[in-house]
Amino acid sequence: MTHGDSLVLTIEATQRSLEQRLHEALAPHHDPARPRDTYAATDAFLAATSRHLAAAEAVLLDPVRRAVPDGDTLVHGYLELVRGLEHTLSLLKGRLYGEAHAVHLDWAELWRRAGDELAEHNRLETALVDALVRHGDPDMLDGMARRVFDAETHAPTRPHAMLPHLGVLGRVARRLWSVADRFWDAVEGRVIPDPVRPEPRTHDSLLAQYLVADPKFDDDATLVEHHHRRRGGRRRGLDPDAGSTSDDAVHE
Repeated sequence: MTHGDSLVLTIEATQRSLEQRLHEALAPHHDPARPRDTYAATDAFLAATSRHLAAAEAVLLDPVRRAVPDGDTLVHGYLELVRGLEHTLSLLKGRLYGEAHAVHLDWAELWRRAGDELAEHNRLETALVDALVRHGDPDMLDGMARRVFDAETHAPTRPHAMLPHLGVLGRVARRLWSVADRFWDAVEGRVIPDPVRPEPRTHDSLLAQYLVADPKFDDDATLVEHHHRRRGGRRRGLDPDAGSTSDDAVHE
């Protein structure tokens, strides 16, 4: 695994997770024994998306502005889209809980806007990450997937489109609203899913690099890669929901 691969794979897995949560929120829930399923699925989508937007702002944007040519333009376009998406998410939450300013809004239109804006967000975020991998410091890139996860763990779980998004004011605002959001999450009984968890980054052994004609001479690589057999013969990977495992491994 080369520098930056962990960040790329973690962001891709998180984006797939958000798309899946959107799909689950749109799916009809008609079980009379579980009347709050619609609330739970929508809340999970709103919380996971809000949390990831805040984490991306906290971890990705300043390095992009410093390292990437024309990074300020990329960040400006990304933030403009994020503010629109956060506004749509706040309207969805208001509509879900019957807030006066949102009860008249059409569900179908809100969900269409959310889907379109999420797709555009994912496109712009992928462009940011790709540019950062091309131009960023390799040592910095190695730890960024874990930093995104840590930031999501402590990020606000509600959209805050009007708050500062960058700099010291942005960091302070995210910290304060994270505490407030978690208080109200408990009061309202909201379902807050865990973020995608990256696994520790591993380095291809020097022998493996030689055999595939891809020698990077990574200082952290061992001479021969050591494999440990796991029960069931399956590789560990990402579970979008709670850091459990699946087949697509992501390493930091």
